[in-house]
Amino acid sequence: MKLTQILKELKWEASALEMCMNDMVPLTLSIVKQLVETKRTNAFHITDVDNLPKLISLEGKSKSISAFNKTANISIGPITGDGMWTRGGILVLVSGIVLAESVQDLWSKPDKSGIRWVNPGNAFYKEFNEENQIIDFAPQLKPLKEKWEQFTSSYNQIHNKYPDLSNEEKHYFIKTYIDTAYKLMIKNKQSFQDKYINSNYLSSRANWNELVISKIKVEKIAVIEDSRGMRKDGSMNPDKELINSIKKKYQNVEVIKTKDISSFMKKHGVLIVN
Repeated sequence: MKLTQILKELKWEASALEMCMNDMVPLTLSIVKQLVETKRTNAFHITDVDNLPKLISLEGKSKSISAFNKTANISIGPITGDGMWTRGGILVLVSGIVLAESVQDLWSKPDKSGIRWVNPGNAFYKEFNEENQIIDFAPQLKPLKEKWEQFTSSYNQIHNKYPDLSNEEKHYFIKTYIDTAYKLMIKNKQSFQDKYINSNYLSSRANWNELVISKIKVEKIAVIEDSRGMRKDGSMNPDKELINSIKKKYQNVEVIKTKDISSFMKKHGVLIVN
């Protein structure tokens, strides 16, 4: 695969530069296909009523989402129906192509184009650690990183002393960084395969796992009627009007209660660890 294909997927968003500067690697379908024989699986994603349309709009597209299929049976996290970055209240069963899977949270981050990035150490093993970052294999980028760090420093936000990278420098940094990351990922693909294939349990240190999946299909939507995300403003009561509107707008909608989340997840293949 040509590097230009990877760069095309990243769409040159400004946040792609930030991800590179933060020593992360992009998980695109074209890259992962070079590392493993991809698989399709079911997983859950928690969202709220405001973000549900955005999730639906990703069906069949290359943009990826974070999901889970293993969770601890505790009073925080997915088992409660609360979202990490949203109000929660809507549990969505999706199927998709797995770009990465871990026995714990990968802490993936999306850029503005919808590509998810991960810390190399979370997706691989010892070949990528804190003393061995991507940029160490492309030392010509270090002066540009130092320049960028000066520009983005809190000192510079006040004194405006250091200039930003030029567009040419940004383009060169992203291109060279991703080229280097891609070569290292291919070189160490056995480590990626080990994590990708051997993720059929939940780490004792984790409350849930993470899958990064692409080309999603929404299989079922569970509205948790007594959740925080489904309450009327300033009330403890479910917003029946809102719930009915969701049922009318989308297919395969089921209304459940918080006490039903565990059994609903198990029914659809989630491993719940006590």
